[in-house]
Amino acid sequence: MLDLSTTLLYYKRKDIQDALVDYGKNREVVGSFKGQGFAKRPDTIQYPRDVIELVKQGITSFHVSEEVWHNPLQLDSSMNRRDLDELRMGWDLVLDIDCPFWQLSKTTAWLIIKALKEHGVKSISCKFSGNKGFHLGVPFEAFPEKISGNDTKDVFPEGPRKIAEYLVNYMSSKHTKVDGDSVIFGDSVSLPLKKIEEDTKKTRDEITTKSCSSCGKKIKDKGTSESKSTFYCNSCGFEEEAKTDELFKKCTKCGYPVEAAETKKALCDCGSSKYELKFNPLSVIEVDTILIASRHLYRMPYSLHEKSSLASVPIDPEKILDFEKDMAKPENVKINEFKFLNLEEGVVGECNELFREAFDFNPDVDEEESDDTIKKDFESLQEAAPRDLFPPCIKNILKGLKDGKKRSLFILTNFLTCCGWQYDDIEKILKEWNQNNEEQLREVLITGQLRYHKQNKKKVLPPNCPPHNTYLKDIGVCVPDNICSRIKNPVSYTKRKAFAISKQAEPGKAGRTRLTEEQKEMRRKHRKKLKKEKEEN
Repeated sequence: MLDLSTTLLYYKRKDIQDALVDYGKNREVVGSFKGQGFAKRPDTIQYPRDVIELVKQGITSFHVSEEVWHNPLQLDSSMNRRDLDELRMGWDLVLDIDCPFWQLSKTTAWLIIKALKEHGVKSISCKFSGNKGFHLGVPFEAFPEKISGNDTKDVFPEGPRKIAEYLVNYMSSKHTKVDGDSVIFGDSVSLPLKKIEEDTKKTRDEITTKSCSSCGKKIKDKGTSESKSTFYCNSCGFEEEAKTDELFKKCTKCGYPVEAAETKKALCDCGSSKYELKFNPLSVIEVDTILIASRHLYRMPYSLHEKSSLASVPIDPEKILDFEKDMAKPENVKINEFKFLNLEEGVVGECNELFREAFDFNPDVDEEESDDTIKKDFESLQEAAPRDLFPPCIKNILKGLKDGKKRSLFILTNFLTCCGWQYDDIEKILKEWNQNNEEQLREVLITGQLRYHKQNKKKVLPPNCPPHNTYLKDIGVCVPDNICSRIKNPVSYTKRKAFAISKQAEPGKAGRTRLTEEQKEMRRKHRKKLKKEKEEN
């Protein structure tokens, strides 16, 4: 715990007082009494002597607003959103990373710095929080002027919340993986899963998630695949569940003799039961930025921390993995060259990509969208979308592949079903595609995939485009054109092109879509099939 003599001796230092005053400009600065409560708000510190006077009154640490104000002393708890927006000059992005596992805390901060750099952000600053974690900062001066049609300065607190959620998801999906009994961070840092479990007091199921090895979708059910006994007729394709101890029977539909076979209910909707274990950082790491509200405060650079008796010192972001807590002992603290949120380094627009990706990110939607979303998105596509509306990646897959054929079978089936194709036509195009492959898949794989889709009766989107999912890029079929930059999923590409065509109505038939010959043929087949099924029933 922080004692009085250490507090007075530390804050009496002129260099510490100057650093606190300099950082507090245009920000609300509030003192804390032994970490148990804040002094009266709003408040600021304008002169070095203000620091020591507050310490003499019992203040042990100083906290500052994430928002930058025209006049912080005009703030009032009764102010509404509009009043706060008018008074606010801007806000800085401050990511508060906290974890009881010290090595994991450092590693997470390092990976988020890496993620920021990969989004083109250069003006990144970092400081030790004073206890168990780190604060990462990007100055407001580096933000785009507007986001989603609003002034960026007014997008608070939802702005930093979205960015924090996105960065944690990006970091965990791209830069962490489970290899045996260890978690690999980035390219080189490895931490034992058992050690993480012991330090966080959480089970392996609580700190990991399962991701389908075939389609990449998160598997919500952590159980094992279930076995069941079914009858599948090789004559008519009819399938039904077998009763207990029932081994042989005649097909209910055509009378052909069939034998019961044990099958397993797949863990994933794509039909696969193979999965990869992934580490879930949010299960053990607190990113307090996600929970912030208006007038949120965080510990100032060079302020002491009551629980640890350490100072919140700025550090070199490049050397965060080398930082040790002893460096933050009051007697070891020196004002260094690294400024937290250095306003002089911010370049307007360098965060454009980060903001765009973060505000498009939806953590509540899986790689595959819901049935309702698909129905809404593709109600204008009639029965089928012709091949000339397919995106470049799908066209390239159809030319034939050397590697990635099984995964591409899943992609093609999901893409075609979402684009209105009937199963007979899908089977035909899949067999044509298989002939183009350098090494053909067994026909049973194709018929099995189609049978699963028929039985499941659910439209599932293919994997998303890069950077949301890198598979299409990894197998070398992603060759973007001018439409690809505006869509997230291959099906969305076809939707956009189909929508554009639907605006071109035939002369004298305003509002009706001009169909291609391929679409007309597919429509005739579809109506014929519906008529046949109606007669059979």
